[in-house]
Amino acid sequence: MLTKLQVWKRLNEMGVNKTLAEIDAALAQVDQQAIFNQERSRFRVEVWDKVTPINGMPAEKIVAREDVPDDGEIYLLYVDGVLRFLQPHNPFEAGIVPMTAENVMQVANQHVDQLAWQAADEKIFELVLEKLLA
Repeated sequence: MLTKLQVWKRLNEMGVNKTLAEIDAALAQVDQQAIFNQERSRFRVEVWDKVTPINGMPAEKIVAREDVPDDGEIYLLYVDGVLRFLQPHNPFEAGIVPMTAENVMQVANQHVDQLAWQAADEKIFELVLEKLLA
């Protein structure tokens, strides 16, 4: 979720001078949660069975990768139905930390939320910019 200070900083980097009050008023006109929800709906998470080939690649080759822990779960992230991420370890921990059956969906959903907010923040910024320059 974008804050008025984040918008102000980006605007200043662009050479656009607006007050925090102006930015706050423009942000108030944008339903940030709705934009996030729209972006979030584009994602689908799947825990991979380690048997099904992915994009024609045999499962044996994928699980043999160096970044695939022997005892961990792997999730797939699809955006608009297209596979974008094959995540073999926890992306929020340093090193190759395996995910368990108990935490894989929590980690995957945290990843999706992060990506959806990134996309939403860009759309939100563009809408705020349009409102400020209108």
